[in-house]
Amino acid sequence: MGSKGRMTAILIVGTLNVLYMFHYYLRDGFIAEIEFIGFPIMIALAWWCGKQYDVVKYYSEMDTLTKLYNRRYMNQYISKVEKNDGEFAILLLDVNDFKIINDRYGHKAGDHFLKMIASQLLEAAGRKEKVARWGGDEFIILFPNPPKRKDLEKRIEEIHQRLIDISPKGLEIGVSIGTAIYPTEGKNFDEILKAADQKMYKVKAQKNRIMS
Repeated sequence: MGSKGRMTAILIVGTLNVLYMFHYYLRDGFIAEIEFIGFPIMIALAWWCGKQYDVVKYYSEMDTLTKLYNRRYMNQYISKVEKNDGEFAILLLDVNDFKIINDRYGHKAGDHFLKMIASQLLEAAGRKEKVARWGGDEFIILFPNPPKRKDLEKRIEEIHQRLIDISPKGLEIGVSIGTAIYPTEGKNFDEILKAADQKMYKVKAQKNRIMS
C-alpha cells in the first residue's frame, strides 16, 4: 500500500500550521503554548485521514487475494498508454483445469494455488511490467515496451517452468497463454484483448502451451 495520501495530508496540514504559527508570532511576538500542543495532534489527524485515502486507493486497484493489480487498475493504465500512442504487448493466462484443482483439493487450496501462481508471475515480470488478476483464474501481464517475439517466448517458457517447479506431487500447475501486440494486432485494447483471448482458447483446445 502506498503512502501518497498520508504524505500529502501531512505536508498540507504541517505547512498550514507552520504558516499560521509564524503569522501570529510576527503579530504578537510569541506563540501560544496551545499551538505547540495542538501541532502534533493536527499532524496525527492528517496522518489518519491520509491513511484512509491510501487504504481506499489500495483496495480500488489491487486484488485482495493475490495482491496483484486488478482489472480496474489495468484498464486505467492501458488507457494512459494508448493515449500516449505507446506500444505494448499482453500475455493473457488461464489456469488449466482449475475446476479440477478446486474439486480435488477444495476452494481454500484453490485460492492457495492462485496466490502461488501470482507470486511466480510477479517474480518473472520485469520492473516496468504490470501483472494483474483479470478475473477468476485468469491473469494478464502487460509489457509497456514489447519485446521481440523470441524474447517473449523465452519469458513464457520461464513462466511455465516456474509453475512446474512449484507444482505439488501428482499435479502439474499449468497455464494456457495467448499473446497480442498493440498496435500491430489491434487498434485498441479491446481488439488486442480479443486477439489474445482467441489464441488462449485455441491453446486450451489443442492442449499446447502457447499461441503467439
